[in-house]
Amino acid sequence: MAALELHHVQFGEGPDLIILHGLFGSGNNWRSFAKKLSKDFRISLVDLRNHGRSPDSEEMDYVKMLEDVLLFLEQKTAGSVSILGHSMGGKTAMQLALRHPQKIQNLIVGDISPVVYTHGDGHRNYLQALSDIPLKHGLTRTEVDQLLSKSIQESTIRSFLLTNLEIRAGQSSWKINLKALEENLNNLLDFPIDPKMLPFDGNTLFIAGKNSNYIQTQHQPILHRWFPNHRLVRLKNCGHWIHIQQPEALMKTLKYFLSET
Repeated sequence: MAALELHHVQFGEGPDLIILHGLFGSGNNWRSFAKKLSKDFRISLVDLRNHGRSPDSEEMDYVKMLEDVLLFLEQKTAGSVSILGHSMGGKTAMQLALRHPQKIQNLIVGDISPVVYTHGDGHRNYLQALSDIPLKHGLTRTEVDQLLSKSIQESTIRSFLLTNLEIRAGQSSWKINLKALEENLNNLLDFPIDPKMLPFDGNTLFIAGKNSNYIQTQHQPILHRWFPNHRLVRLKNCGHWIHIQQPEALMKTLKYFLSET
């Protein structure tokens, strides 16, 4: 199947900085953060397949996702770019750098490692909780939140998931493709390795939340194996959602890294 044309929003002036969101997210989640970078960069907020306003597809893995992003780069940018990917978007960005290194000048990876994860139960629970909501006509956002609270106690997680709820003319729908995400979740936990892949020796920055367990000490040899020219920064008082929990520290870290290159 051919690569999909991804929905995106571009603003700002300067060299290209592409931002790829994580699972259950969209480019719009990064808009307020990215606005502060738009004086120095042309920002592209990209919705990955089955998310936001990008097309749906039954097929979803990192090879297909990087091909979508590659098509976007070929159509909307010139030369090599800086790319910031968070979580699922970080894995997509890493795959792109390893398979098409000439496209990437600077790689920034938000709280994810190039490894296979096994803790998918939480994601499956979220998908099930969203699927269980009866999206009948006239249902309000508050009512959906109350229904979700029966299975998801954390209000911050519910608020994040509810960014995918769209209500038009009284009819509710999800902007994410729940069925495709559920069927392909194992692919999203994976990190496929092609025997022809070579390490990416470009400028690379890993940014982890100090309270998150996504980038573990035992992953360090793998980071060095695939990204020998990398640095790792851990943000204090921060979990997985680095742009929400520590936006100022993340901004400072990004600006410092990008000003050096």
